[in-house]
Amino acid sequence: MRYLSLILFAVFLVFSVDFATQNTEMVVMHYSLDWLNFSYQSERPVFVPVFFSFAFGIIFCVFYFFIYHSVLLRNLRKQKKEIKRLKDSVATEREKHGSMEERNSELQKIVERVQNGVDGQADLESQEHLEGETAKSAQ
Repeated sequence: MRYLSLILFAVFLVFSVDFATQNTEMVVMHYSLDWLNFSYQSERPVFVPVFFSFAFGIIFCVFYFFIYHSVLLRNLRKQKKEIKRLKDSVATEREKHGSMEERNSELQKIVERVQNGVDGQADLESQEHLEGETAKSAQ
């Protein structure tokens, strides 16, 4: 693509030089603005207004695509910021979820210890109760 554009530019340049050498007749250009009392008259070869028309068209296209490209870049930058924000949000939620799982396992261990402690106390109370009843019945 790089060489193709270079070749196309060279062909356009040769065409432009050939056009300029073949169209040397003079053309009279008139321009006037009556409400400003302004008038302009110029005599130039034919290729000059044609080249200026192409040049102004190219300049207009460059400005248009520059503005269009900057709008696209701004939108892309906004979307990248939004993606980064969402990725950070997902990462924090994953950390919370991971810490919740750790916290749940810690709480489960605490509950198991408490249940084991309660079961142990219930066993002790029932043994004391049985010992107390056997002592009473033995008397």
